[in-house]
Amino acid sequence: MMRRILVAGLLATAVVAMPQAVSAQASAQASPRETAAIRAQASLTALRKHEERMIAIGDRMLRAAGAAGWCDASQSLGWTLGELGQYPKELRQHVRTVWNLPDGAVLFVSAVAPDGAAARAGIRAGTGIALLDGMQPMRNHLQEPSRHALANSERLIDEALARGPLSIEAIDSAGVRSTIALTGELACASRFELSAEDEEQAYADGSLVQVTAGMGRYTDGRDDELAGVIAHEIAHNMLRHIPRSQEAGTPNDYRRYLGRYARISRKMEEEADRLAVWLLAVAGYDPEAPLRFWQRFGPNNDSAHPFGRLHDPWRTRVASIQDELAIMRAAKAVDPDARPALLEQRNADDTPVGPSPAPR
Repeated sequence: MMRRILVAGLLATAVVAMPQAVSAQASAQASPRETAAIRAQASLTALRKHEERMIAIGDRMLRAAGAAGWCDASQSLGWTLGELGQYPKELRQHVRTVWNLPDGAVLFVSAVAPDGAAARAGIRAGTGIALLDGMQPMRNHLQEPSRHALANSERLIDEALARGPLSIEAIDSAGVRSTIALTGELACASRFELSAEDEEQAYADGSLVQVTAGMGRYTDGRDDELAGVIAHEIAHNMLRHIPRSQEAGTPNDYRRYLGRYARISRKMEEEADRLAVWLLAVAGYDPEAPLRFWQRFGPNNDSAHPFGRLHDPWRTRVASIQDELAIMRAAKAVDPDARPALLEQRNADDTPVGPSPAPR
């Protein structure tokens, strides 16, 4: 789903329900305060698990698409970062416990792709970052959560990588400090973020892919299906859907605006469904996974938006995905390195979408 994300939740704004078995066993004899701590830490542990799944899948896909030359070159370190101030104050000590953060660490590595650049440099989830290219990371001292300090650190990292290797002073769980030079790996550009929302959703805003905790739970044990969800959101970013929808403009008349917006949205959702098939295949995931996902998810999640349908009905989406699978397989039978023709839509105007022709 394409959406401009104005406020990023990043695990921080809610504590989701703890598994019942954990709740019953751990809190049977606990005081109310101990029960609250158990619940918070169990919830954060579950969120950490889904964040690790998200970055492992997402980074693998971005690097595979980058290696295939499907996007402008960017760099990936294969990690997601956390900052204590992005969490409500009452959760910050629990975050320290769940990630086993060293004393004094405020900025930290929250998840690492197992075969990404950070992992190869010996960085693990829970590693604290004391310095970024010799500068102390900004921090949020206020009680209310804010992502501002984390966003500032991410900006500094991007600027440093554009100049060369990124130097960080890392702190391990024992408090030992070391200087590490990190070089990013070629990848398509997108960041990943896990939101604490319970709703089963995923979003893209042009540079960020956000997956909700609810979607993590829904796809638990089905990584290929989660990969299909993530591939769809990456496709929105690769195809420049937010800039393209802005460039298309909107009429002044309110009723015409809604109709045109819905039409553009459905077109771009179909493009993302189709490109996702190729992204899954190039990264080594089962490209048929979206079919299984929609057969499970679609029947109970197919209502139209009050102002018009922004996505096609799920059976229509399944038909488009099946069509693209056939196109991709025919193209790869001729050329194993076939490139998705949909990539040429990145700079297209508001023209109707159709099946991808087989690349020549």
